[in-house]
Amino acid sequence: MVRKILATLIGATLLASALVGFDLGWLRLDEKVAFRVGSQNPIVSNVVQARPLSLVCPGPAFLESSKSGVAAKFHQVGSSETGVNRSAVASFETSSAASTVTTDADQLNSQQGSNLLSANQTQILHTAPNGASAGANGLISTECQRPSSDFWFLGADTSVGRQALLVVKNASRVNATFDLELFDEGGAIQAAGMLGLSVASGDTLVTPLAAFAPSNRALAAHVSSRGGAVVAWVQQKTVRGTVAAGIDFISPLSPADQQQVIPGLSVYGAKAATAIKKLNPDYEDLAPVVRVFAPRGGKEPAKTVEVTVLVSGIDAKTFGTVVRQTIKVGQTSDIAISGLADGRYSAIVTADKPLFASLKLSRTSVDQARVLTSLGSDFTWIPAGEQISSGRTIVVPTLGTTTLNLRNASPQATAVTTVIGGVAKEYQLSENGLMAIIVRAGSVVQISSTSPIYANLTTIEDAGISNLRILDQKNLGGEVSVELR
Repeated sequence: MVRKILATLIGATLLASALVGFDLGWLRLDEKVAFRVGSQNPIVSNVVQARPLSLVCPGPAFLESSKSGVAAKFHQVGSSETGVNRSAVASFETSSAASTVTTDADQLNSQQGSNLLSANQTQILHTAPNGASAGANGLISTECQRPSSDFWFLGADTSVGRQALLVVKNASRVNATFDLELFDEGGAIQAAGMLGLSVASGDTLVTPLAAFAPSNRALAAHVSSRGGAVVAWVQQKTVRGTVAAGIDFISPLSPADQQQVIPGLSVYGAKAATAIKKLNPDYEDLAPVVRVFAPRGGKEPAKTVEVTVLVSGIDAKTFGTVVRQTIKVGQTSDIAISGLADGRYSAIVTADKPLFASLKLSRTSVDQARVLTSLGSDFTWIPAGEQISSGRTIVVPTLGTTTLNLRNASPQATAVTTVIGGVAKEYQLSENGLMAIIVRAGSVVQISSTSPIYANLTTIEDAGISNLRILDQKNLGGEVSVELR
């Protein structure tokens, strides 16, 4: 009877081994039956090559071609100049629509990043009012973006005389669907139509944020997509009465962190702005302001966040300021920065919880009449910069005058090397120091340092102003382990 049972067990084991493809390692008959079934499948590691780096540029600004509101239609006006850096060689082209730049065929195996490819665009826009649009005046700049599935923005304003357009471009070969989240000073905004917005392959969707959040002066926006990867910007425009008073693209934010560094900002026309604000409250937003937003997160999310904004001047003549404020998690907050005289500054935002931060900077003509009647003011939003711990490369716009701002946010000095137009120079950046270097229009700027720093470009043209972040966008490859069966 025992032999019969053992035979049955052995037979069942052999059958199971054959069915699932296992090896029968050994079988020993004793007072107890012990056996091993199978062996571990082999694991093979494969190196996956990153896809060629591609960057998408939005093209010229969008203005209404029909009445404003939910049913508004938009078209791109004028042309933008796209500056492309390929391995420290600059090229420029004029675009009347969105465009894509990619790595050259012989660079596919090179290390990806800004040293290989970076791109940005600039446009000077002066258009008169018409039946559908109040026109636009301003200097517009933005970085060309790598397609992704997640973007955060600060700076949108839909209050009276302000227009915020969400621009989503699907540069992939498949259709994309995205969800939109909006937050204001009261928290999350609940509105129909923000989920499941679709963008066909190759199309651009332009959506007025006022359709979901009208009369909101301080918005945070979150775009998350599925299907094809997308690129996104917010176009912000200001009109005061009949005076078009600034337009710019707002770029996506760096990840939320407990320290956010805004490398450089240039204040100009501070006295004129103060005088104008006394005459007309609609000019109140000419003063610098830092907008912050702390997203909810964690198992036990905090309800409030303690925020400190430290504004430092570049020299002894430019006095900064320190502002401390308690903000609520999940709600946007504006922190006014008052009392800054004309000059160059940098701002560091610190908090006890991760947050996003961006600074609005206006440029105002010293001629008050010009500000009140024509092309006398503009603005830009300067998002917190990315920490630069390795070499970065950026091409300088050919329009206007551009300054490279360098900020050392550490308590130790660092050596910074710049190569501008092929000429190398080394600078000593003191602990927590700020430096501003005017760079030649149309040149390629390469930056490296002995310890992490932050940097950005600011461009001015008459009363126009714009900002460019210095990014290191790349498609990541790597090693993938595969279990063979």
